[in-house]
Amino acid sequence: MSELIKKYNLDNLAEKNFNFKIPFFQREYSWDEEDVENLINDALGDSLDENDVLNLDDESSYYIGNIVVKKQKDGTLMLIDGQQRLMTLYLLAKFTDSDLEFYKIGYLVDDEDNENLQNIDFKNPNFKMQSLNEICKFIYRQDSDKIQKMLKKVYFTMTTLDENMDEKHYFEAINLNKMQLRKSDILKALFLSKANEQEILAKIWEKCEDMEHYYDENLNNIDSIKQDSINNILASADSDEKENQKNSPDNNEVLEVKSIVDFEEFLAIVAKILNKEMPLDPKNLIKNFKQHIFDTNLNENFITKLEQYRKLFDKYVFKRDLEDLYLIDKKEVLNKPYLMIQLLFEVQSSNEWLVKYLKECKTLGDVNEHIGKLEEIDKERMQALIKDKNLEDLLDQGTGTPHYFFYKLDYLLWKKLGEEIENKSKSNFWEGVKNRQDIYNNFYIIRTGSVEHIQPQSKCNENGFDKNTIHNFGNLALISGGRNSSLGDLEVNEKKAKIDNWIKGKQSIQSLKMLLALEKYHEWNYEISFEHHRKEMIKLLKDSLN
Repeated sequence: MSELIKKYNLDNLAEKNFNFKIPFFQREYSWDEEDVENLINDALGDSLDENDVLNLDDESSYYIGNIVVKKQKDGTLMLIDGQQRLMTLYLLAKFTDSDLEFYKIGYLVDDEDNENLQNIDFKNPNFKMQSLNEICKFIYRQDSDKIQKMLKKVYFTMTTLDENMDEKHYFEAINLNKMQLRKSDILKALFLSKANEQEILAKIWEKCEDMEHYYDENLNNIDSIKQDSINNILASADSDEKENQKNSPDNNEVLEVKSIVDFEEFLAIVAKILNKEMPLDPKNLIKNFKQHIFDTNLNENFITKLEQYRKLFDKYVFKRDLEDLYLIDKKEVLNKPYLMIQLLFEVQSSNEWLVKYLKECKTLGDVNEHIGKLEEIDKERMQALIKDKNLEDLLDQGTGTPHYFFYKLDYLLWKKLGEEIENKSKSNFWEGVKNRQDIYNNFYIIRTGSVEHIQPQSKCNENGFDKNTIHNFGNLALISGGRNSSLGDLEVNEKKAKIDNWIKGKQSIQSLKMLLALEKYHEWNYEISFEHHRKEMIKLLKDSLN
């Protein structure tokens, strides 16, 4: 869509000798006295907000936003967005020194007003456009020294549109609030303004920015990476699951993917890898980059580092296609346990795990080392969640129990199931449970959010339970809202029958904890099965910390 986004102040513009033209489809100049006064006062204000911090060498600079232009054949710049700001700066600059030529600006269809703009009589302006007359009279009453000081602080970015872009369409889109300068665009301008080989680095940035495709061109073709689709495990989480195996797309198709993070989140992740003090806070991205990257001289090779970590991200972090199917690269992983541990992070975690993993994944060997590293990171997460608290107290909070423990437990149970199927474990968690291979093959950790009571709350005084023990962790499971509604107040045996049907239909199980509780024990009661199940689950969680 655009060429380079660059940073400018009035001195830069004077050196470039730009000639801006305002196209006919733009409205007339419309700023009033209050708008101009606010610009002056804001630029001279002591406090700067997130979008103000643009000048890397001067803490007191003031950012007024992005200007959009399109270069014409005669060398003039068609002003697509930013007319009001750029015209106001021009008027203020001419007022402070009428002989200075920072840049030229004028209207495509009004030669008379263009001539007046070159020689403005601020006391008695004579524009056909009345709004220009009014604002010139207002400027005439201002303190020239104050305006000069303000003009030295003002910065903006300028985007030059590609020659094939329809400028009128772009202008209309902007005015419908469909196109706005992102924080990542501002950062791009900052990095490139201080870099050599701008064109090369700009292309690297733009490739990194496209999180919906793989970075390397040779990874864009499905034939070269041989992607397999895993059953859709998300789309039907809140409805009756009908997860049909999807066929791989045509081999000549360019692969589009859905990343688990957006580009601005990824920028923060890479910045934190380079500087551990960098917050993972997308709201204050520019401010944080200035403090933790630019001010610490980490900006020089940042785009090169960004490229390196983007390639690692593509290689080692799972993506989904546009239908939410998980993709596995046969050449690298083709390993469901590797996917499962990443899903454990994805369903409920900050991006801190990606910082730790991407920082070290290049040094890891086979897939088992990668799984081990991710399990180590998750162990740290669990320890931080527990801290000095009692684990059992954390678990026995009914619907207030942290969802993380349900997800972690399902991951551990799934691993145990695989080990027992292959006779690699002495444990007998899954002893007596039928269809174990189908359960193992068809289970995936998915984002759910509804706590289900195995013994229904409406029957809290049956089978040895009471109004307190009914909310104990041993009687709880985490499933989707749709599944919770379908199970409702069913008797335990009726819930078991439902789960049996889901297994036979190879549908999503959602909770291995609940499946184990209902399939392993002949009956569900407080004295025997509940207590045994509860103790086993808590022990499994505790053992994972060893």
